[in-house]
Amino acid sequence: MIVLGHRGYSARYVENTMIAFKKALELGADGIELDLRGTKDGRVVVIHDEDLKRLCGVDVKVSDLTFEELKEYKLNGETIPTFEEVLSILDDKHILNAEIKEANVAERALQLIDEFRLTDSTVVSSFDHELIARLIRKRPDMKFGFLVGEELRNDPIGLIDKLLQHKPYSMHLPHQLFDYPMVFRKIVKMIRKAGAKIYVWTLDDLKKYQRIEKHIDAVITNQVELFVNALKKPQRAEGA
Repeated sequence: MIVLGHRGYSARYVENTMIAFKKALELGADGIELDLRGTKDGRVVVIHDEDLKRLCGVDVKVSDLTFEELKEYKLNGETIPTFEEVLSILDDKHILNAEIKEANVAERALQLIDEFRLTDSTVVSSFDHELIARLIRKRPDMKFGFLVGEELRNDPIGLIDKLLQHKPYSMHLPHQLFDYPMVFRKIVKMIRKAGAKIYVWTLDDLKKYQRIEKHIDAVITNQVELFVNALKKPQRAEGA
């Protein structure tokens, strides 16, 4: 089972910071999940929100700041990293799930993944389904995944069927989907028939994981240490 730290080890450290990513890898996660946006001067940076309100208490958009201006804002002493900074601590043994939050950073993000020679170990995903469909056609050598969430409320089977027509590497499903067993089983069957992987976000409940583990390929979690200890480390012999 692949264990990915959601925005790094974000249960313990500030999300999407270098320390959060480093700690996730040090603890034994297979890799990390992160979010990509662009600055005013075209740098690709790692941050989930479009503005700094939640993390810094400042009502300013990331896209309205140059990277130098963005560096002035600290997250518990940490600066918002560039994509290059994060790529520099990875190697091809680590799995990277890079979520594109803004379509205009996609081309540069793919260039950087190529430059760091992490193409084979990276999955690029997005809720922007048109973007992912275009990228699949443009870069058949790379791995792309469709993120789905609220859209599943209307016609989950129809949506999954439509997205699978584009032949993605992976489908990224919310853990809440597994609370609807009949729909879940149908969707898993469709995805497996299409030959795609199943990534689950963002799952922090080990008991829930144990109910679905045989159906999925990767779990994205905030609770990196909990999942690594349960899934990656040998269990002590009973009575030892």
